[in-house]
Amino acid sequence: MTSRRGRAWCAGCVVAGAAGFPMLGVAACNDGPGPMGAKSGMPAPVVESIDHEPCDPKGHKTEVFDARGDGKPAVIKVYDGGHEICRISDINHDGRPDLYEYFDAQGNVRRREADYDQNGIVDSVELFEGGKLVKREYDTTGQHRVDTWDYFDKTTGKRIRRERDTTNDGKVDQWWTWDGDKITIAVDKNGDGQPDPGATLVIDEKSGAAQSLDAKTAPPPAASGSATAPASSAVPEGPPPPTAPPPPAAPAASGSAKPSSAGATPAAAPSSGAKK
Repeated sequence: MTSRRGRAWCAGCVVAGAAGFPMLGVAACNDGPGPMGAKSGMPAPVVESIDHEPCDPKGHKTEVFDARGDGKPAVIKVYDGGHEICRISDINHDGRPDLYEYFDAQGNVRRREADYDQNGIVDSVELFEGGKLVKREYDTTGQHRVDTWDYFDKTTGKRIRRERDTTNDGKVDQWWTWDGDKITIAVDKNGDGQPDPGATLVIDEKSGAAQSLDAKTAPPPAASGSATAPASSAVPEGPPPPTAPPPPAAPAASGSAKPSSAGATPAAAPSSGAKK
């Protein structure tokens, strides 16, 4: 592994899982704490990689759902005793997993990973407390490291703030905060890890209107209903990351669930899962 800018990602480390899916290898290691907020008084530290948490059916009781009856598992549930510990889903049915879900002892989801670009590498991680979403991490640029962090109110489920590294230099340079329909975006343009004077915008999510808090004139308004900043050089760069995909629906066909004994492998593994 390498540190910070030259971090080595094991994009080719894919091995056949015991239940028929190719399984992601451990992608990278962290070499620093998570990003700091704008009020820390110090530049934000190194941006961390997205690490895939193993969900290996081998050696565990599994329940395999072949929704289409073609030998390609759509959902694999992995158990430790009678408790489901994780779940692997192939939403687009290409023979490779693109959604992983992990559960606590009470059966609540505690972590969810997604592969949006279908390259076999996780680029979004959601973290839960008591089954409630509290944090979402994204790789929006394909650099195989986190560049966007969203934080949620556990009670209401609403997003309350966002941190972004839009330049991929390993430091947070945007801080978004939500207050009702109002979004305040502070920007660091000089790379000192702090919001710059004259570089803070307030956006109305409903109207798309944006106002600079420090500039003498406001930037032109965005199109009505836009949730992002208007097209102006003063507006922070980069689109907001995608939302998480919904979990796959349970197979409708009766008898499609195929419980298997510990470590057992379905009779037909997908033929297209040997990428990477």
